Amino acid sequence: MGRQVLLHMLPEDRNAFLAYIQENWPVVVTNIVANSAEVMPVNLIDRSQWLCIWNRKLLPLLERKLIRNAQHELYRVDEQHLPVLEFSTSCLRVVWDGRPALVQGRIFGIFEGKPPEFKKWYEALVRWIKQNFQRHPTGTRGYVGPHAHEFYRKGGYLLPIVVPPETKVWLREIRKQHREVEIKRE
Repeated sequence: MGRQVLLHMLPEDRNAFLAYIQENWPVVVTNIVANSAEVMPVNLIDRSQWLCIWNRKLLPLLERKLIRNAQHELYRVDEQHLPVLEFSTSCLRVVWDGRPALVQGRIFGIFEGKPPEFKKWYEALVRWIKQNFQRHPTGTRGYVGPHAHEFYRKGGYLLPIVVPPETKVWLREIRKQHREVEIKRE
């Protein structure tokens, strides 16, 4: 069974988190899926990415498995069986309901059949997040980095990990984030 921590991060928050883990462990951040079996560190950019956090102390060599379909040959990290963490970064959307919006990311790990040190490492990362980020301000699950919280405080929306459609139900739910601001304006 897996465990996850949900996160809203702007690039500055993500960089602080990655600096912490890279200062404390021999970590490589790479793409989970790539066009090559060769595992290379990624250059993080400011868009959503589906990444793998690989601790070389726990797994000295990381290999991707070939996946073939009718159109492509791709290579994928087997996070189901290897002691690696999935890291889905937050995505800054230009607009949702007329406001800037930040889509939630996550850190996810599967711990069954893996060394106990892997779970301890994950728990150390979660402790750092709890100490340096704050709980989601609307009561939704997860944590919000300091820069992402400032983004929210200035009127940005914090969207769930799957971008919701702008339906009446979702508009009503997401608009609750800034209802007190709207009431003051009226």
